[in-house]
Amino acid sequence: MSSSLELLRTRQRLRVGARFLRLRPRIVLLGALANAACLLASPAPAVQKLALASALGTTVIAFFVEAMWLKRRALTERWLLWSLFLTLLVLSSGVLLGGGLASPLLPLIFAPVVVGFAAFARAAQSALLLGVAVCALLVIAAIAPLPTFPPLPSPAVLHMLLISTLMSLALLAVGVIGLVDAHARIADQLERMRADMLQEAEHRALSVEHLGAQVAHEVKNPLTAARGLVQLVQRKLEDARDHERMSVAVGEIDRSLELLRGYLTFAKPLADLELSPVEIRALLDDVAGVLEARAHDQSVRIEVSSEAVSVLADRRRVRDAVLNLALNAIAAMPQGGKLELRATASAAHVCIHVIDDGAGMSAELLREVGKPFVSAAEGGTGLGVLIAQAVARQHGGALRFESAPGRGTTAILELSSTSR
Repeated sequence: MSSSLELLRTRQRLRVGARFLRLRPRIVLLGALANAACLLASPAPAVQKLALASALGTTVIAFFVEAMWLKRRALTERWLLWSLFLTLLVLSSGVLLGGGLASPLLPLIFAPVVVGFAAFARAAQSALLLGVAVCALLVIAAIAPLPTFPPLPSPAVLHMLLISTLMSLALLAVGVIGLVDAHARIADQLERMRADMLQEAEHRALSVEHLGAQVAHEVKNPLTAARGLVQLVQRKLEDARDHERMSVAVGEIDRSLELLRGYLTFAKPLADLELSPVEIRALLDDVAGVLEARAHDQSVRIEVSSEAVSVLADRRRVRDAVLNLALNAIAAMPQGGKLELRATASAAHVCIHVIDDGAGMSAELLREVGKPFVSAAEGGTGLGVLIAQAVARQHGGALRFESAPGRGTTAILELSSTSR
């Protein structure tokens, strides 16, 4: 991704750089002609007039030759850097011939430097251009004005200064604005690339999810058949040891089937949800009834409390989520305790609280809960929490946990109540 981004930036930078180098001769030609007219009308020494005119003419010709050359060859970053570098040196020579720091050509020096900054940003090329510009100005300040090339007289110097300033602004407009537009295009292209990648990732995830669900469904059928055959053989066995071994086999098959059923529930896509008004209190009473026998075996007391609230949801999926969370809560209280199922409502969410007074979770486990194969129970897969998370997300909510060692755990299943 980073290499693609850098390639995209380089292409846009060179595209704008090529456009700048092709338009530059026209801007410089107009400015050079106007400056030459002002220079020839001034009382400057003839040698100075000839030298400056020659420098301006040579610069314009070089720019036009470069623009024609770019029609046949692609611009490279090295070419762009050297072009700006040579432009800076040529303009510095013109400033030296025009009287040093008092030269009306001085504003032109800043154009290649600023364009280089916009093109190369914080790269070494920008630092190189800045260093060359600073050295050039220091040299000009140290040796200029030369006796043969004194500061130009007024009013020619004022007119040429205005022309050079306008020329520099025009060059900056072409270069900098073009590069700013290029960065905007890069941002748009990156956004499109990001959207395409997300769409492709979503498509692949759905494909893998559907494939996994299909495989799980196909595996479930032969496992069910194998379980029936094992039980059939088990009933005919007389040896207690063999009977026990078959019981272990049946238990392992049941465990595998439970995992497959859990995965199929987890993989069920949002499009398959069957939405209808769900009375939360009735749902919690249903879950409590299903868990009554298991809770009694572990000396766990179940309490249900809920506001009179309903939510538009898939009742079976929400019931599965609450049931999985409640089973985890009972497993967390092997010595007995209290399991509370409570529901509250707000403007945005309906919250179902599954509260136990078991051992609780450490801070490390609390950070990891919700990941595959992370479970407080020994040998647990964490699939129940994953199912509950999926249900919460598909109903516009989230699953949160509040826990501390020795203080029990509260699982909060949030469901969007916008359709309530």
